[in-house]
Amino acid sequence: MKFKKFYWPAFLLYAIFLFFFGCKNYYKVIDKPLETQDAKSGEVSKLQIQNRYFILRSGDKYYHMANMQISEDRKSVTCKLDSVPLNHQVYINNAFTKNRDYHKAGDDKEYKVLSEVHLYMMPDNNLDYGSYVLNLNKIDKIEIIEKDQKRTTRNHLVTGVGVTLGIIALIGIIIAATKSSCPFVSAYDGTDFSLQGEIYGGAIYPQLARHDYLPLRMNPMADGSLQLKITNELKERQYTDMTELWVITHDKNSQVLADEVGNLYSITTPQAPIKVLLNNKTDLTDALTASGDHKMIFMDDTATINSGNEVYMKFNKPANASKGKLVLNLKNSYFLDLLYGELAKGFGSYYTTFVKAQRKKPIAELIKWTKEQQIPLVVSVKTVNGWKKISEITTIGPLSNRSMVVPVDLPADEIFTEIKLSAGFMFWEIDQAAMEYNVNTNFTVEKCKPITALDEAGKNVLDVLLNDDAKYLDQPDIGNSATIVFQPTKVAAEGLSNSYILHAKGYYEHIRDFKNKPDIGFLKQFKKQNAFPSFGLIVYKKMSKEQMSVLVKNN
Repeated sequence: MKFKKFYWPAFLLYAIFLFFFGCKNYYKVIDKPLETQDAKSGEVSKLQIQNRYFILRSGDKYYHMANMQISEDRKSVTCKLDSVPLNHQVYINNAFTKNRDYHKAGDDKEYKVLSEVHLYMMPDNNLDYGSYVLNLNKIDKIEIIEKDQKRTTRNHLVTGVGVTLGIIALIGIIIAATKSSCPFVSAYDGTDFSLQGEIYGGAIYPQLARHDYLPLRMNPMADGSLQLKITNELKERQYTDMTELWVITHDKNSQVLADEVGNLYSITTPQAPIKVLLNNKTDLTDALTASGDHKMIFMDDTATINSGNEVYMKFNKPANASKGKLVLNLKNSYFLDLLYGELAKGFGSYYTTFVKAQRKKPIAELIKWTKEQQIPLVVSVKTVNGWKKISEITTIGPLSNRSMVVPVDLPADEIFTEIKLSAGFMFWEIDQAAMEYNVNTNFTVEKCKPITALDEAGKNVLDVLLNDDAKYLDQPDIGNSATIVFQPTKVAAEGLSNSYILHAKGYYEHIRDFKNKPDIGFLKQFKKQNAFPSFGLIVYKKMSKEQMSVLVKNN
């Protein structure tokens, strides 16, 4: 397939993300012109499904609209008016200025502006905190806050920072409704439902349906229940077999994380690596010591052997330690998403037929291809006999970082623990790595089955989510949502804390309607081992060349 110039205005916006947080990020305000009551109720419903943060504006007053419910006749909204926290006051404070910038990292106060919706009504002196019924006819205007991608990209480009391959992360920012991903999970965090991550990433055929274990940041509702949502926000058909919420009670000075198959481990004193090298040459030690700094992208465009990357890590090791717990904070890259989209496009109008054929293939054959293309993250430990593979981490999606544990049997009589992470060029992003040598501390686990589950239309879907029985919650369309409620029986005592993990099982299928003819020549290459990461390296270099042209033009 002849690879087109990398503008793809309907598909891809890309930007250079450097290790400079001085680059500004901008938001924009979308004014929705809604004339009729039906249009207003429809827009509010759609924004609710997106887990937006609603703010009611009346004159110089403003309130958070919590626990919103649209009436059956769709003429009013019942809610609780509450105070708006500081982290949602950026646009409120700057509404009458041209200042529309926010900090993407390191300042949670400004980052939350992107989730907001502002409803405006005429001044009402009787408006106050507490229960409130808003007649939709009173809404004069709806404003939706979104990222101003064009202005943000332009700002990043004109900073004039040079392009140095090896310290630049070229991030593909994919338009949400066309990207390849998996079901989104949001959990109630004490204020609203916040996006947490994706589940069973890469399980794109029925025979690949698998269990997944997603850590959640959540807090109980007023009645003590715990609630989450599973939503379809992409062009996919999504199928969830079962859900179960693990409520883990542990010492407040520790945390409990799962490995890929659901075994739990307590983490109390994780040790940072003393040395980290990318492909045995680029020192990334500082980049992997802290979580949330986004300093590590798993890439080296000079890689020539199989177009793969390897990260070597060295940790100090206690003399008597025989087991370790490698803690990783990581996710897949949007770049991997982009590459899969280009591969799928190569099938053209034959894509649906191809997918039907894939559904009939043995699971071992499907997994073999992913391994040959270096898609899983391979974790190895160094022994006296060389490197020993201990884990192959399945794709988890590009939406959000996830913390997980990889258990390690340690070689005897060594003063260091040496770990190697291997994957295709730029397929994974590693944000933090640490090693825990302590044995597990005491913790308890309550595995809660859901007590209620309602879809976006209020239909009861509880029965299909209770058990691992191949009865699936079917979410075939963008906007499908299931709100799932759990009721734990125990409350953490003083000095203890709770952690939460969603155990879910399922799979999903992409919906694509390509009109182009299949490109047989392009597709044949992917039968060869390492063809996919090699293709990715070619794509990256073309994107870099295109980006350099933009930099030169703008400077």
